[in-house]
Amino acid sequence: MSSTKLLTLKTSDGEKFVVNEALAVRSQAIKNMVEDCCTSNVIPLPNVHSKTMSKIIKYWKKHSEEEGVSKDQLKDSDKDFLQVHPSVLYDLISAANYLNDKELLDITCQEAADRIKGKIPEEIRNEFDIKSDFTLEEEEEIRNEHPWAFH
Repeated sequence: MSSTKLLTLKTSDGEKFVVNEALAVRSQAIKNMVEDCCTSNVIPLPNVHSKTMSKIIKYWKKHSEEEGVSKDQLKDSDKDFLQVHPSVLYDLISAANYLNDKELLDITCQEAADRIKGKIPEEIRNEFDIKSDFTLEEEEEIRNEHPWAFH
């Protein structure tokens, strides 16, 4: 019975997570590895750190509960899940993309989009701690050429 089979997910920092296969195959990438008969039950995830994987597994578990969880409760849970530092959100987006988890990728990307909506480039750089790679002169030239982008 595949629902009781356990898989070990090994993250980039060497931490191992033993999870139910039915939970792990929420990730299309892991599902593909399982279907391609991975030679062992250890699935390497070189692009996912253990702190990120821990959060993702909690998310998977919450979304895999079949009874007693309403859509509103899931929305509230997702809202709490997404209240993280921008660097953690970036890690979640990267991991969701690598794991090919469309649902997780959709909600994390939507959160990033919501955070930048209506902000000017400087505010976005501050929100996500992005250093400008333009000189002051280059930035001024861009502002003059494209004033619509800065209002």
